[in-house]
Amino acid sequence: MPSITVRLDDLRRRGAVLEVSIGVGMDAEKALRRAGRTVPAPRQTRAMVDIGAGRSLIRRGLGGELGLNPVGAVEIDTPSSTNLRALEYDVRFLFPKEVSVETTALEAPLPNHGLGALIGRDVLVGARLEYLGYKNEFTLEFPTNEARDS
Repeated sequence: MPSITVRLDDLRRRGAVLEVSIGVGMDAEKALRRAGRTVPAPRQTRAMVDIGAGRSLIRRGLGGELGLNPVGAVEIDTPSSTNLRALEYDVRFLFPKEVSVETTALEAPLPNHGLGALIGRDVLVGARLEYLGYKNEFTLEFPTNEARDS
């Protein structure tokens, strides 16, 4: 089982943050290749693990940067707004150790902390999260290295 352990100087202040890449979903990648189009390179960004988020989020504008077409739209509530229209995109989160997780992420404004994504329970449902605050570390463990949205 691939596991990713992150140690931070101040986990409590910074939160469970790690580097990930965000790319187009596998179906979109296959469609682009069949059409002879270039597949956009995944974008590396900082992501925060957020067990309070039911769905994963990508920062506003990232869907367009990746050349994605929205697959839907929903209204969401965030700590700072209500009834916010959020576009949905099929994406692939690429974690260290070649762990790849596909999901339909929502595109929304994120707090200005240099974050490009929030990893929500839609991704965490396929993982084990261990948060060791007294050690300033957390571990994500995936039963397989290619989990899919359920």
